[in-house]
Amino acid sequence: MNEEKAREILREGIIQPDNSLHDLGWYLDWPSAGGVDAVLDGPFTAEELEAIAWWMRNKAVLPKSPEEGTVEP
Repeated sequence: MNEEKAREILREGIIQPDNSLHDLGWYLDWPSAGGVDAVLDGPFTAEELEAIAWWMRNKAVLPKSPEEGTVEP
């Protein structure tokens, strides 16, 4: 698994600009309110779960500016 493959597997709109993962169709929320866990609810294939796990291990959620609420590079 690599970033290109993970992006291919995870449907459009799931990967957010700050690298977090959110989808209401599956219900996928990472990071969750606790900070490091993912909350999942729905039918996932092994390949989808692998892509989610790869993303969680290899991508950091970018911090947001407190003033603007925007993602900082």
